[in-house]
Amino acid sequence: MMMPAMTVYRDPVEAPLRKLSVDLIKTYKHINEVYYAKKKKRSNNQVIEENGLHKKEKRNFNDGFDDENHDYIVRPGEVWLERYTVDCLIGKGSFGQVVKAFDHTDGEYVAIKIIKNKRPFLSQAQIEVRLLELMNQHDVDNNGYVVKLKRHFTFRNHLCLVFELLSYNLYDLLRNTNFRGVSLNLTRKFALQLLSALLFLSQPELTVLHCDLKPENILLVNPKRSAIKIVDFGSSCQIGQRLYQYIQSRFYRSPEVLLGIPYDMAIDMWSLGCILVEMHTGEPLFSGTNEFDQMMKIVEVLGIPPTHLLEQGTKSKRFFDRLPDNTWIPRKSKERRYRSPGTRKLHDILGVDVGGPGSRRVGEANHSVSDYMKFKELVAQMLEYDPKRRILPYNALQSSFFKRSFDEMTPNANHSSTASTVPSLATNTTNNNNNTTGSVTHTTMNTSTNLNSATSPNLDPTLRYHQIIETVQPANLWQPTTDSFMSNVSRPYPAQQAHLTSSSLAQLTNPNSIYLASSYPSDAIDLSAPNVTSFPSTNYFSSSNDRVHPSPSSNPAAFPPLFSYIPTGYNHHHHHHHYSSTVDDNPLLIQNPSLS
Repeated sequence: MMMPAMTVYRDPVEAPLRKLSVDLIKTYKHINEVYYAKKKKRSNNQVIEENGLHKKEKRNFNDGFDDENHDYIVRPGEVWLERYTVDCLIGKGSFGQVVKAFDHTDGEYVAIKIIKNKRPFLSQAQIEVRLLELMNQHDVDNNGYVVKLKRHFTFRNHLCLVFELLSYNLYDLLRNTNFRGVSLNLTRKFALQLLSALLFLSQPELTVLHCDLKPENILLVNPKRSAIKIVDFGSSCQIGQRLYQYIQSRFYRSPEVLLGIPYDMAIDMWSLGCILVEMHTGEPLFSGTNEFDQMMKIVEVLGIPPTHLLEQGTKSKRFFDRLPDNTWIPRKSKERRYRSPGTRKLHDILGVDVGGPGSRRVGEANHSVSDYMKFKELVAQMLEYDPKRRILPYNALQSSFFKRSFDEMTPNANHSSTASTVPSLATNTTNNNNNTTGSVTHTTMNTSTNLNSATSPNLDPTLRYHQIIETVQPANLWQPTTDSFMSNVSRPYPAQQAHLTSSSLAQLTNPNSIYLASSYPSDAIDLSAPNVTSFPSTNYFSSSNDRVHPSPSSNPAAFPPLFSYIPTGYNHHHHHHHYSSTVDDNPLLIQNPSLS
């Protein structure tokens, strides 16, 4: 007779329910021990491998000139092609590296971008070279605000691009204000130049999309001046050429890219709107940690995107749910709660009624409610959801944010003789875009005196960038050196004047004419002020997505004095490039007549 098999019961201590309840802490401790034991074992194996047979192989990438990431191993003091002496590494990114070097042939320092020794990076860099050469050919007077590519060559299997050496980028500038932002005046000067750059890129001969506009890719030409240039066209493309799905750094990524809608040059205008707000507030307008978070932060400010865009987007359902009545609502997040759509107002972010962001600009000249309303109106049009209705560069350059009235800009004695021929700049109708933010009020002008009159095809929201240049633009509009724009009225974009006449000097030194275009590129910014001890520059290329943006301190004493200005009466005969308004960033003001 067979005995029945004995039933073996599991030890109650080993029961999963017990391990995940009473003994949960003990369970997590065991998991950690196992994890770190495996990690230590992997680390030991790696040390053995580096000290063993694989060590020789790792030293021999590209005959020993490259590291394991296919980047060139930079050696300061090394001479290339009997022409360039490498000074130091000044930038690094996914593409490769950027070094500062001295060009003995031209007797100047240059920036050399060294592309990784890998086929995909080489192919993209060759596109960048082609676009840069094309842009530089159309920018013969150096007024396009695009970095100059001097030449390129191949050295030890690396494509090398030689650029003019520029200075700090705008993120460096923000970091050295403790992320409190720069003044509205300085923001205006940056905006003018960047809009001029977008207008330049939108020429029918170019139609170049930058695709990665952000503060890190906008560099000061000189650390003591407000002139800037756009760099890093490594992600750029042309209309009609291959367009990429994953473009733009996340903080500055446009809704059409997030939603998976075909895009065009309007994506750079969206990025510019985000940048301008960040330059003044000190913090990114939309700082998403991932694409969902990014879209939800946009929705908090601008509300739900228009239905026709959501229906067109291939990725809309990642962010929104469609209801039976064909309306859309944001998808619920398990990670965090968001404010109701459209309740975080741009008006409040900019501090329009309270003296700027955090009320830090209360009482400062040129930071009135009117100034902030003009700025908000321009930014709102840049941040229009529908790319076909987003403001165009030419229209944006006519914004009242950039202009004083004609009465303020022209002496009374001359007003009667010119009023009949020169349009008033007191008010402006930028375009007929109906902004979804609902906070913009447009002023109507007489169409005979309006640069963007109701008869202008520029106002048709279906027209794209190249059409405004072909149909509306006066001859040589984007060339600041021409006098064909409008007599007696300053051009609505920065001018690089070769010679300053007595009248233009009077404009520069007149505190009532701080908005005049001729003064913008030469404004003095001293980033090497005595109490700025360290200014590490990310220079040409860096990632914005991993940036840390601390909130500005409420302590005014923590606001570092970074800017120096030339007094109005300073001798202009020897320093005519140093004039600037003395009202930008009053808390940072340092009178410094010894700038050179």
